[in-house]
Amino acid sequence: MHFNPRILKAFHTALKTAEWSPITVLAGVSGTGKSELPRLYSHFGGLMYEPLSVQPNWDSQESMLGFFNSIDNKFDAQPVLRFLAQSQKSWEEGDDGYPGLEDAVCMILLDEMNLAHPELYWSEFLSKLETRRGKSGKGGGIDLPFIPVKIGAGMLPYELKLGRNVLWAGTMNQDETTKSLSDKVLDRSIIIHFPRPTTLKRRV
Repeated sequence: MHFNPRILKAFHTALKTAEWSPITVLAGVSGTGKSELPRLYSHFGGLMYEPLSVQPNWDSQESMLGFFNSIDNKFDAQPVLRFLAQSQKSWEEGDDGYPGLEDAVCMILLDEMNLAHPELYWSEFLSKLETRRGKSGKGGGIDLPFIPVKIGAGMLPYELKLGRNVLWAGTMNQDETTKSLSDKVLDRSIIIHFPRPTTLKRRV
């Protein structure tokens, strides 16, 4: 996989401005390496990486994080919810055999994020991520913004804290099967366009 140096520098710079633009969106036609760039960046940069494939039927925050299963009488958490919770725990506070990642830099990729409308499943994240600017997260992260997650009837919502150590990226295919991004998302994003390839590169 070959990336234009301009794309690499733009992606790195965009991530460094995450407190002002909460998500970096990689846009272009299919097959240009949009999903591969965040994975390789995390691998070689030592970031903890969690890819999330957006589904066309996502119509709420529960679609992304999980929901209460009334048949089994338990909350079915999605992997990204576990990852976010783990990202705000210290090494010693980790559970289920997974250490906390509070001291690590993490990245979550919303792959093909416009297969569904981001306003339906990610709207509250977009609003809350802006408010984490300048928050330390120390002392149990009491000053960090959080997403209230409903975990069951009669139970207090779980406070999912949004730490500054978590970076967000998204990919967006530009074809007839996808949704356009709203002004709310565009205003809070940095969009990096992947051009259509014009030449073939030989692998050496």
